[in-house]
Amino acid sequence: MISERNGVIRNFQNLADLEFAASLTKTEGWHSETLLELQSFFEHDPQGCFLYEENGTAVGMCIATAYQQTGFIGELIVARQFRGQGIGRELMQSAVQFLQSKQIHAIFLDGVQKAIPLYEELGFTSICRSLRFFGQIPAAESPDIQPMNAEDLQEVIQLDKQTFGDDRSFFLKKRWQNYPDMALIWRQNHQIAGYLFGRVGIGGWVTAGPWVNLKDQPANITLLSHFQAKIGNQPFSIGILENKKPIIPLIVMAGLQPRSDPPTRMILGVGENPGDNHQSIAIGSPAKG
Repeated sequence: MISERNGVIRNFQNLADLEFAASLTKTEGWHSETLLELQSFFEHDPQGCFLYEENGTAVGMCIATAYQQTGFIGELIVARQFRGQGIGRELMQSAVQFLQSKQIHAIFLDGVQKAIPLYEELGFTSICRSLRFFGQIPAAESPDIQPMNAEDLQEVIQLDKQTFGDDRSFFLKKRWQNYPDMALIWRQNHQIAGYLFGRVGIGGWVTAGPWVNLKDQPANITLLSHFQAKIGNQPFSIGILENKKPIIPLIVMAGLQPRSDPPTRMILGVGENPGDNHQSIAIGSPAKG
């Protein structure tokens, strides 16, 4: 695709493109967006992974993730020396067009505050703040929580379609395969009471999510306390939409600190926000929901 300013927008094609994308996230200080995470987007659908080239040199990227009814846009980064030239807008337009071509009528993103005007110009409207927390909580292992096995994962995938509201099974499988020790299943009376996935980023940075509590226990931090015990004496990050009012005071009192100036969950089109279900506590990532 030829851009309006004589650059070229194309899809990721190889490892070199992924390494370029990882160099952008590292420069921005996005600790959780590793080469392994970016590779999962590429494996899911390379047609949703966009690079902007200027005179044959990659200078920006954006990734669009299509589920069945909803889609997410994330990983929008333009190299600093090329900002302010409309490249981000063109990448966003390509991502939106890609999702709309797949008949996705509700497109979501978590936008940092300085980019909100651009997203609003493209038709996105704000839903709520997408909060970020970081720190440690008291560790407490529970005998009802175990590492997730392959049979558990299949059960989780079916439950997740109901709680998340769409099919993100590809990314749940990837998270389980890449970080099996951080995929936890909580059972009570032989039934799933919740599940939580985690991942490791640059420099050992740990992120928790997605995190789902079932059995009408949305304000229960048993899974998170067990997760803290599994990762040891180190802090972790987690993303929670501000409408999860029962859980937020609990995790703050337990020791997690809110990050300043959190992003905003936004929507283009009409549809239910996958994060609205009260059982779905923490997001998986800004670009996946």
